[in-house]
Amino acid sequence: MLHLPPLYPITDATLAEPLSDQIRRLGEAGFPLVQFRGKPLDTQAQWVELRKALTASADQGGWPLICVNDRADLALLAAREGLTPWGLHLGQGDLPPAEARRLPGLEPVHLGTSTHQADEWSGVDPACDHAGVGPFRGTATKADHATPVGLEGLRSGCEALRRQGLAPIAIGGLTLADAAACFEAGAESLAMVGEVHRSADPSALGWEAQRLRWRARPPFTRGQGVVLIGGSGAGKTTFGRQLAWALHLPFHDLDATIEDHAGKPVADIFAASGEAAFRRLETDLLPSLLTRPAVVALGGGAWEAPANRAAVAEAGFAPLWLAIPPQQAWERASRDANRPLARDRAAFMARWAARTPAWSLAPMILSFGHSSRDLVSALLD
Repeated sequence: MLHLPPLYPITDATLAEPLSDQIRRLGEAGFPLVQFRGKPLDTQAQWVELRKALTASADQGGWPLICVNDRADLALLAAREGLTPWGLHLGQGDLPPAEARRLPGLEPVHLGTSTHQADEWSGVDPACDHAGVGPFRGTATKADHATPVGLEGLRSGCEALRRQGLAPIAIGGLTLADAAACFEAGAESLAMVGEVHRSADPSALGWEAQRLRWRARPPFTRGQGVVLIGGSGAGKTTFGRQLAWALHLPFHDLDATIEDHAGKPVADIFAASGEAAFRRLETDLLPSLLTRPAVVALGGGAWEAPANRAAVAEAGFAPLWLAIPPQQAWERASRDANRPLARDRAAFMARWAARTPAWSLAPMILSFGHSSRDLVSALLD
């Protein structure tokens, strides 16, 4: 099933703040995914704002990811400019998702839809990998909303979607006070408009929603091994050591294991033998760290290799993606002379964006500005 952040913010075109600025602000607050909803702006105004937002996201390593609401035409225009959005959300009256999938340039996007009743919950277009369930209650941001489904309707919808392998998103008039009940009912994420934009500190909303989802569905069990993935500079080693200490498990850093094996730093391995040789060492040495439960930190590119993902799955370890804004990672990594792939910012950001689809195969851990110690405490609460 598609892994989504616990809180899924949506832009509000009725506000004075431009949509592209809303997306930038939410990304800086720590949200990895934002939905671009442009109504009631006209098509030209929506396109200008979407293009700005996608261009800025590309400069920031694809952070935040952007899902376009309703407008397959705008998503198609963006794809033609090399700015393919992460996703496209299509309502019941919009272009069928299977038709959108066939549009040139939209083949890789994540498709979602909205569902409001039992026949829609059980008959989602197979081109979709996520779907909204609701509305939970009536909302002022959508005057033509369907009849609210309430908590029991949400539970039924989430169960039906999960049986189809779809990630369910609770939609419609939600506030943080609804989060615990919605996660326990099976929602993977909560879509919010008003609550996010009214908040003086949206990152605090995201942090609390994440804590509540972990309480409802912890991403791993006690005694299970954990593998940490993510980009260079994400803080996997610091977080991993603290998590291992809290879980009373050993900690292993795959890069350090490779250096011990080769007798030289990673940078020297790259210089002498090239990246391909280093990747082979990752795959050869990783299984030795998975023989018993531990916390294992992988290098930024290790998770792209199917053999490494298979080794982690076979060992029964839980992978976790330590997801932070790439700019924060760049500021850390670029100061470290031992990181051979952190010399050029544009290349760093392009590599981050290219690796995100692989990292997204694992549940994400979001800091929202908190320390690694806070993350461990919240994760184990």
